[in-house]
Amino acid sequence: MKTRILLVLGGLSLATASLLAHHSMSAVYNDATPVTLNGTVSRVVWANPHVWVFVDAVGGQWEVEFASRTELKRSGWTGESVKVGDVVTATGSRARDVKKKQVHGKTLAIAGGATLKEATNTPVARGKQAGPAPRWPNNGHVRLGPEPGQAGYWANPSQPSLFESSAGPIRMNNEGLLANIADSGKVAPFQPWAKAVYEYRQKNRLVDDPMASCLPPGGPRQFQAPYGVQFLEDPTRPRVFVLSRGANRNWRNIDLDGRTLPNGADVTPTFYGYSVGKWEGDTLVVQTVGLVERFWFSNGGLPHTESAKLTERFTRTNADTLKYEVTIDDPGAYTRPWTASWELQWVPGEDVDEYFCDDYNRELEHVN
Repeated sequence: MKTRILLVLGGLSLATASLLAHHSMSAVYNDATPVTLNGTVSRVVWANPHVWVFVDAVGGQWEVEFASRTELKRSGWTGESVKVGDVVTATGSRARDVKKKQVHGKTLAIAGGATLKEATNTPVARGKQAGPAPRWPNNGHVRLGPEPGQAGYWANPSQPSLFESSAGPIRMNNEGLLANIADSGKVAPFQPWAKAVYEYRQKNRLVDDPMASCLPPGGPRQFQAPYGVQFLEDPTRPRVFVLSRGANRNWRNIDLDGRTLPNGADVTPTFYGYSVGKWEGDTLVVQTVGLVERFWFSNGGLPHTESAKLTERFTRTNADTLKYEVTIDDPGAYTRPWTASWELQWVPGEDVDEYFCDDYNRELEHVN
């Protein structure tokens, strides 16, 4: 059996550093070339940003890459789910570089045991009717976060990327990569340059995604990022914090104290901009300006400019469902304002799971 040497104390080997690097799965793997491997597990790296299972099979040792441990936990995985010596059948997609024995794992069946699957963004059926949305006792407003003594967050967006609601269904994968590039014109009312940028990113399979370099998922994208979001409400101020569960604990502030949005020289663009909101019945309506251009507006690579203004509506329709609607008014990138919406699902009983990202993703403490 081939032995892999990892230099853990003094720093990762170059090979391991490349394995742990964050990236778009679509950029590295080809779903048109499925692979099934039958073999024995020789090593498991239970880490962020990706989990690796090394399988000795026909042709040598194969490196099977799964999503981060944060995502896999949503599908029932733990660090003890797969062990060295397990006989397994792995299915997935072959690396685009066929010289590499690498696979993006989709399932892992353990002989005599469970079949583990990678997490998806598809909402999970609860098996019961959801109860009413919880409310604050002092003002009657719907709670966007957990009730006292409880935990939970919002995840599992009902669609993987941002596209105009009136366009109808558009086929894309969970990274926002279109099944048919000809559908790009349906996604949004692009200015010509913005459409060209979007199509360029799509054709390059999202290889330049800023989130792969650990930049925050600003704008609407934070509500489609794979790790979900938490709402922390401060009714005494009043304000709402939106906490991203991944991306190095980024947070966004929404002021509810009646202030107006800044303009002109008062605006310094950031990833989350300046946000003010107010309650209209059971819907929190938020307006945002001052978004820097450095991030992608959504999974899939939608561009925007610093002239963008967002109007977001958050409606907790019941205990388990948050409807998110956003109207984008960005005359620098689009020919008119347009609207998109989707739903998020409440994940109860869990708090923030540790996930940290840096440019090299060298999380030594998680490499066994």
